[in-house]
Amino acid sequence: MSAAGAAVPLRTRAARRATLAVGALSRRLHLGSGSVVGGRVGLALEPRLLERLGRDRPVVLVTGTNGKTTTTRLLVAALGGRDAVATNAAGSNLPAGLVAALAAAPPRRPAVLEVDEGYLGRVVAAVRPQVAVLLNLSRDQLDRVSEVRMVAARFRAALADFDGTVVANADDPLVVWAASTAPKVVWVGAGQLWRSDAVGCPACDGEIVFADDGDWWSDCGLRRPVPALVLHDDDAVTAAGEHVALALALPGRCNRANAVVAAAAAGELGAELGAALGAMAGVDAVEGRFATVEYGPVRVRLLLAKNPAGWTELLELLHGGDAPVVIGINARVADGHDPSWLWDVDFEQLRGRTVVATGERAADLAVRLRYAGVEHVTVPDQLRALVQRGPGRVEYVGNYTAFQDLRRSLARRPQVVAATAAPLHRASDTPKAVAASPPRRRGDGVSALRVVVVHPDLLGTYGDAGNGRVLAARAAWRGMAAELVLAPSGHALPDGGDVYCIGGGEDGPELQAAERLADGSLARAVDGGAVLLAVCAGYQLVGAEFPDASGGCRPGLGLLDVVTYKGTGRRAVGEVLAEPRRPFDGLIGLETLTGFENHGGLTRLGPGVTPLADTRLGVGNGDGTEGAWSGRVFGTYLHGPVLARNPSFADLLLATATGTTPAPLDDEEEEALHGERLRAAGRAGWRTRVIGRRAS
Repeated sequence: MSAAGAAVPLRTRAARRATLAVGALSRRLHLGSGSVVGGRVGLALEPRLLERLGRDRPVVLVTGTNGKTTTTRLLVAALGGRDAVATNAAGSNLPAGLVAALAAAPPRRPAVLEVDEGYLGRVVAAVRPQVAVLLNLSRDQLDRVSEVRMVAARFRAALADFDGTVVANADDPLVVWAASTAPKVVWVGAGQLWRSDAVGCPACDGEIVFADDGDWWSDCGLRRPVPALVLHDDDAVTAAGEHVALALALPGRCNRANAVVAAAAAGELGAELGAALGAMAGVDAVEGRFATVEYGPVRVRLLLAKNPAGWTELLELLHGGDAPVVIGINARVADGHDPSWLWDVDFEQLRGRTVVATGERAADLAVRLRYAGVEHVTVPDQLRALVQRGPGRVEYVGNYTAFQDLRRSLARRPQVVAATAAPLHRASDTPKAVAASPPRRRGDGVSALRVVVVHPDLLGTYGDAGNGRVLAARAAWRGMAAELVLAPSGHALPDGGDVYCIGGGEDGPELQAAERLADGSLARAVDGGAVLLAVCAGYQLVGAEFPDASGGCRPGLGLLDVVTYKGTGRRAVGEVLAEPRRPFDGLIGLETLTGFENHGGLTRLGPGVTPLADTRLGVGNGDGTEGAWSGRVFGTYLHGPVLARNPSFADLLLATATGTTPAPLDDEEEEALHGERLRAAGRAGWRTRVIGRRAS
């Protein structure tokens, strides 16, 4: 210990030694990096260990949904490298990982630490950082991290009266709102391609208007602040107009954005802009991200994308290439157990390229690719997937645990695994989504089946807009003309639709949707004979009453005789299995329903409706039933999206809309996904029950 360390309490010194010893033992036994288990032991011995280790040194915290690890690595390079700066290089960003990183560094050495979004408040209070970096906020791991506005509100509370400097992305309205409570903020124009989580103002629930020049604003006065540093093409531009070129080895717009934010943070610790950016030029990979490796006959570039915002950036990076794309998807704790987010990713951009679906949730991805019209093959084993399309270049994109699994497999360098002769699923034509068109009346001579997705900008948090894609595609594959209409909240809801789909979202957007639909437009469509599928928040607001964020009752649209109120316990989060309650007019058989729920409501059904199903696993309505049904209106809590997981349900809606039984389709991939979800829920060997009769 240094002289300063002599004043450190004995308990703290013992906990630090235990942290280091347990971490070293874990590495020696090849049980892991030790960056988590050592920290857990240290915190068990001294609960204030993070505070003790962090207080007597300059600390920078880096947080946000995407780019934490890369920005942290770039900032470390700008401040002198790992010999000069303590950091959690492996990305262990919970308190135990932070403790392990600080314990391994000499006292008073500056630290740059990435922090999980859910722990920012706790860590700020413990270490009192000099700088806090806020990169972006978007949907990710919604079953663990909570919905995006909840995270933004926690940031806002954590930074109120913060005595350090916040470096924040001026192009993300959620970040700006969250950072605006801090006394000192350095704004950076880092850009923001993904905007779907910020269409509604977090301050007033009004609309955020995005201008073509990058400006944005809301009627309440929340507006893009004037940045001190801006990313412009390949330059960082200061407020004084000075241009400093970026010469990064890391590819893509997202990494240039990360570098500009890191440079602004480095400036708060005294680094000169040009020198900071120059030091970042030597970073060519970050914990395997963007590295290129040889595996037998293929040369693989390793990329990480764990949510729609990350995919939006990587699709730009992949644009124009022709190499096969291998996509690995898992759904463990670190990924989020619900992969409904796949339906928020514009995989349609990969049309014309062959994609290999792999990982533990390859079946979910395969179904998504089918409805995107992308040629693909499913190979669950990731190493086999790399060589599936033969020798040459391969782009591998994995979400978090799939990416780490592949890195470990490649590090072991086993003998190259031979490819399997998996069948290639050819691309099928799928209807293109169009913006809301002028209203039309039913019976005006238009024969196309019109599927309308209601307010996807407000109620599209859980991939539920995919239900509209599924319906339109399944109609088109049967030779029926089909039109998929995306109807945003800022425009009149188009009439003349045959099926309307409304999805799930956060409390504020749910209220906005209810206010807009109170004009009777959706009710008139249902009265005119349209079919309605309402999911989660959409299911709640089409009832008689639904709760707001405070638990108060709000009037619903009255299209289903149900009332929802806020539960007093924990949110219902997890897999659901439910047995259909009764035949649906004999049109089609409805198989056991499978989906993922994430809600805090309890729904009570009135005498005018029938439960959609009885729950066998999960919460559903909260009384042993799931969803509700009355006439041509169907409500459910199931995400997935529900129609992708349950093709018989999709065909039931089509049958209800057209009055005819749809012809059978080759649903091999959908049935594989459905069966996998049943088995994963512990139902192996359980025979699916069918209510009514099958389409075939």
